[in-house]
Amino acid sequence: MNTSVPSWVGKVEEVNAMGFNRIARSTADPLLLYIGAPWCPPCKTMEPAFAAAAEAMGTKARFLKVNAATDPQLLDSLKVAAVPMLLMYDEQGQEVGRLLGLLSAPRIAQWAQKRLDSARQ
Repeated sequence: MNTSVPSWVGKVEEVNAMGFNRIARSTADPLLLYIGAPWCPPCKTMEPAFAAAAEAMGTKARFLKVNAATDPQLLDSLKVAAVPMLLMYDEQGQEVGRLLGLLSAPRIAQWAQKRLDSARQ
């Protein structure tokens, strides 16, 4: 039995559009994508909360972050018009939720877990 923990557990991986697409196509892990921008005050507040939620959720979801200011084509393809935005994907890569706005770490984890639970029913 392999009990090794993936390197992404408890961390936020900053990716660009190519990195997100590669991970989304190649993983069977749920993904929580955070889209923010350095010029966005609510995003600056939410970044540490997103990192804390990643740590709290452990292996339940892989946490990815994209900079809206540098990846406008990805935002267009995902139909994201405002930030901060969370997009939740299940194990099959299907979007199971999206949320616009600022959340605390416990609320991010709670929101993500509810989306995953609903997707599995």
